[in-house]
Amino acid sequence: MKHISNIKLIALGALFSTSLFAKDLPQKYQMTAEFAEQVAKEAISQCLDSQVNISASVVNDQGRLVYFYRGNNTGANTIHTSFRKAYTSASLKIPTSQLVMAVEAKGYSQLGKMEDDILLLTGGLPIYYKKTLIGAIGLSGAPNPLIEEECGKNAIAKVLGEKG
Repeated sequence: MKHISNIKLIALGALFSTSLFAKDLPQKYQMTAEFAEQVAKEAISQCLDSQVNISASVVNDQGRLVYFYRGNNTGANTIHTSFRKAYTSASLKIPTSQLVMAVEAKGYSQLGKMEDDILLLTGGLPIYYKKTLIGAIGLSGAPNPLIEEECGKNAIAKVLGEKG
């Protein structure tokens, strides 16, 4: 019986010490499937208002796909292209439009060859919540990628505005 009491005491001590140290761990905001769906659908809606069909991929801060929406009448290429734009933006933590000119800049010519999913085309935007990168959105299918970027910016602002 004394052995069981010691185990209980050790387990109880571990529980309390873990909770004491847990307070010191940093809090991390994360991309949820619900939030990703809202942003993607809002971006689709924003572009439809301009009579443009797009596909949208939303990834988490590590570039892993959380949500994908294929717009009506979009090409098969928009599936992987939207993902790669989102992945690139999340990985490098900036809008892909800022990277387009980087391939021309001295010292950055190898940027597009970093890995297979890096894509240096306008249409990928990081998503920050309270100054923390939580993910990115990538859009593809518009005749002009600046339209995609504008739809993405508006969608992120609207959804984040609703979140408070």
